[in-house]
Amino acid sequence: MSGGWEIDFPERLAEEFARLSAGERRAVYDLLKRLADEPRGDSSTREPITAAELRRAHSDPAADSGDRVTVLYRIHDKTRRLQLIWFLAGP
Repeated sequence: MSGGWEIDFPERLAEEFARLSAGERRAVYDLLKRLADEPRGDSSTREPITAAELRRAHSDPAADSGDRVTVLYRIHDKTRRLQLIWFLAGP
């Protein structure tokens, strides 16, 4: 992935990722590329929690299903790392 931020994709999400359609997986990939460049950009919103910076972002509609994928992630500024927490596909 490009950009100045590292993406931490935990192994526990691999099975869920595999269940997405091919278009949804591509939509997640494209979203993560954008987040690696700018994790606080217009495609994300901050979640109302004070202990950590959690953000939520939506992918573009998948080419095959038309569904968007929502990704919840945490920003670690000191290490310039984005920690994926979960994602959910649906209308």
